[in-house]
Amino acid sequence: MNIRTIRTAFFVAASGAALSIAAAGSAAAQECPQWQLNGVPVMTDADTASNPQSMPMYAGGMLDLRSCGEVPGVGYITAAPNFSLSYDARNAGRNLNVRVEAECDTTLLINTASAGWEFNDDDGSFNPGLQLTAAPSGRYDIWVGTYSEQSCPATLIVQSAENMPAACPDWSLGGAQINSGAGQTSTHQVVAGGQVNLFDSSCGTGGHGYVAQAPDFSLYFDAMGQSSTLTLSANGECDEVMLINDASATWHFNDDSGDLHPAISLPNAASGRYDVWIGTYGASTCASTLTVSSSGAAAAPTAPATPGK
Repeated sequence: MNIRTIRTAFFVAASGAALSIAAAGSAAAQECPQWQLNGVPVMTDADTASNPQSMPMYAGGMLDLRSCGEVPGVGYITAAPNFSLSYDARNAGRNLNVRVEAECDTTLLINTASAGWEFNDDDGSFNPGLQLTAAPSGRYDIWVGTYSEQSCPATLIVQSAENMPAACPDWSLGGAQINSGAGQTSTHQVVAGGQVNLFDSSCGTGGHGYVAQAPDFSLYFDAMGQSSTLTLSANGECDEVMLINDASATWHFNDDSGDLHPAISLPNAASGRYDVWIGTYGASTCASTLTVSSSGAAAAPTAPATPGK
């Protein structure tokens, strides 16, 4: 019997006392979501939920989650859960992915089978999502709120997935080769984005967004014996992010350099290989242009230095 099962049994057995306590409770308690109120009952298991389970609904409510100091999150929800999900894990150890598709800016709150709270506002877009790793059997109470007081139609989607290690950006895979030297400028077309979700795990990069596993470019830079500042920027049709693994294998990340487009400047850039990813803040890809420039006197191009990585 898990924690939520024990807690539910206690609540039912002591319902009379609980109602008396609730009647005498403070006003602050009424400002918090209450899993005991129950939502629309939904049942599924790890096998059935391998196909997405969709539930139409209206997101939002009158309760401002900011007013509840006991539960994480923001947005407007109902006191009762929208759904109470009874989940059978089938001892499969799968992840349980819960996400929202809506016509407005929504939020997602879950009280898990272990009685813990999980919250997400934007999973790389205006729509929230949560991944519950190796989700155990039990009851999951789910609230779909709105960032503003305006409610809107929404769909809650629940899906189980194999608990696979998250992919990470891997500089060793290499990207399209660029040769550049001090004082030179070049531009390169790229499709920004990818399948690696750095919101789930930054993989030690310090970044977020969506990138490809392999670099988009492997830049071989020749400083030509000068103290050069190497600047890389992206400009495209969406909100991009930029990730660089430099010649010393150090990660650099930028989301917005004063606008929706990223830029990174590396002072005193050493000669060597720089692996570059142009990602996106949201999950959708878009066309973009990478610009590579460096300070210093222009000189005739030379053969790229042997990579230091």
